[in-house]
Amino acid sequence: MGLRVFGIFELRRIGGAARASAVAAALLLVAHGAVAQHAKPNTSKEEKGPAIEAPTYVQMRPIILPIVEGNRVTRTAGVVVVLELEKGKTEAELEPSRIRLRDAFITELYTFIDQHKESARPLDAVAVKERLQATSDRILGPGFVHEVLVQQAFERPRKP
Repeated sequence: MGLRVFGIFELRRIGGAARASAVAAALLLVAHGAVAQHAKPNTSKEEKGPAIEAPTYVQMRPIILPIVEGNRVTRTAGVVVVLELEKGKTEAELEPSRIRLRDAFITELYTFIDQHKESARPLDAVAVKERLQATSDRILGPGFVHEVLVQQAFERPRKP
């Protein structure tokens, strides 16, 4: 015989013995859940294995740049960047240089866009990533940022 789950309204339709069994089963399930919630987790070092040190990720503020051609803004370009720091490095260590790094990123993006302004294609995320990695190595020193992750790179025409 298979297990049958009864809704609260269906319990009124079944007989006394079956109803008592269904209620007892429900109470056992609730009690088992309560015991499982309050059980102490096993924290022995032998069973867990060595701790894995995860890298630190730092979300930078999005960079949105107006692209000026002639005397008017024709489009905007932007990137959303996350920095993966080398193992052992922290966001607190980055903080004193964060503004200088952001300014260097903006300068590098303006240079990149100026060099590719005749190109009809949107920003090349791979090329942007490589240039921002080189910029972070120059500003923070090699080995501080493991990888620059470009979450989004976009170019939008300006609405008339």
